[in-house]
Amino acid sequence: MVDRTKIATYCGVAGPAVSLGAIVLAMVLAPPETFTWGERALSDMGRYGAPTFLLFNGGLILGGLISIPFVWRLWSASRNTVERLGITLIAVAVVGMVGVGVFFLEHTALYLETSLHGVAALTVFGVAPFASWVYATGAALAEDGPLAIASFWFGNVHPLAWLGWLVAIGGETDTGSWFAVPEFVAAVAFGGWILVIAVVLHRRDDTGSY
Repeated sequence: MVDRTKIATYCGVAGPAVSLGAIVLAMVLAPPETFTWGERALSDMGRYGAPTFLLFNGGLILGGLISIPFVWRLWSASRNTVERLGITLIAVAVVGMVGVGVFFLEHTALYLETSLHGVAALTVFGVAPFASWVYATGAALAEDGPLAIASFWFGNVHPLAWLGWLVAIGGETDTGSWFAVPEFVAAVAFGGWILVIAVVLHRRDDTGSY
């Protein structure tokens, strides 16, 4: 008999692996005119017409879709209202990640007159740290100190990455120089955090402790 709970838990490992793996592979394969750390954003690898168009956008969409069952798994294992609020924010961030792939740069050349790429990207990068902090608060209320601390610090990585980028470029926010660096750090922080939670749930499944 198929254990849906375990499969959903494994999705918490597979989802980040697919999305981050696609990003890294796209970096390796992208020609300099498509992507460089100093002059391009990550989304340039998914721009319409780019050689890595399908790889980058497909990886984000597939990784996000795979992560949806894990959101259900988190919800079923939640211990209080605050944790569930954090899980809701995770779902919003995952939908935003799928949106980045669906509403890729210059998608208006194929469909829709209004670009939604910026909204989707802001949803991921803006909501993900709050998801970490809220879930951390819920874990603390459930007296789960290790998970609370891990979640809290994974959330802190996001603003630290963006702040570090702003300091490095001298506070000139109108420039795209090295923009891909904080983007990638934030993506790894979000994916890494989801992976940690998945491992924790897997161990709980094995021990029967919640």
